[in-house]
Amino acid sequence: MLEGGKPILRMGRFELRMRHLLVIGVLAIAFTTAFIIRSYPSKYGFYLNEFDPYFDYRATKYIVDHGLNAYFNWHDTMSWYPEGRNVPATSQSGLHIVAAFLYKIFGAGTSLLDFTILLPVVLGSLTTIVVFALVRTLGGTTAGMFSALLFAFSPAIIQRGNLGWFKSEPLGLFFGLLGVYLLLSALKHKEVKYSILKAIAGGFVLGLANASWGGVQYFSIPISIFFIALPFFRKDTTIPVYVAIAFTVITILTAGAFPRPGVSFVFGLAGLALMGGTTFLTRLIHFCLLRTS
Repeated sequence: MLEGGKPILRMGRFELRMRHLLVIGVLAIAFTTAFIIRSYPSKYGFYLNEFDPYFDYRATKYIVDHGLNAYFNWHDTMSWYPEGRNVPATSQSGLHIVAAFLYKIFGAGTSLLDFTILLPVVLGSLTTIVVFALVRTLGGTTAGMFSALLFAFSPAIIQRGNLGWFKSEPLGLFFGLLGVYLLLSALKHKEVKYSILKAIAGGFVLGLANASWGGVQYFSIPISIFFIALPFFRKDTTIPVYVAIAFTVITILTAGAFPRPGVSFVFGLAGLALMGGTTFLTRLIHFCLLRTS
């Protein structure tokens, strides 16, 4: 734990202490370092990196130019000759939709191409903050700061999230970790209404993550195991039950609403794991209540 020290500045009930400045400084270093390292390929030119990003850019541009309704009915005759390709059913639609949405909000004055080239760098840098928040919830502020720095310098993550890497990993990892953080934060609340709101937000974000990157489905297995273990480590079980149900239902509805993963997520390993863990948690607590009544 970091020592609090004497307050440097008071603003109402908030007191700015030296430990706050240390945390802000470390996070600033993590963010800027992640941004600089991931931007390094710019010395060779400002281009999309690898092959798939060009298709993802084209699909995002289709949404920007024609809208969502046209995208969900898009059968691309320029791909997979001679049959063509049902784009929303065979690609990571979450990436295309979110990128188009972000471009309409933040892309003023830039071309869509430049926006998609830079987007992985921004997402990777922002993920350092999410990692800090997630690990801080589990292991404290010091562990959170170290984790943010490790994420910023991780070669494997940098390799698949640098300038021009407009593919599913940067967005999927950002949303996946954010969803887990919201879940853990919901479990820490003492008021049910705030816990449910955070659980709903976490489920929605994790559902988007599954629609953006196939690798996020592996988040569901440890989450389900976590749900199973909860009643053995926590006396207050009311909030965990509500949180688990809200989180699982919204995750499945959100991921299932997309053509991909769609129904395959609901009845696949990821969906069944989430539903199984949530069912075990609710049934065990119900059984315990019956025994004590």
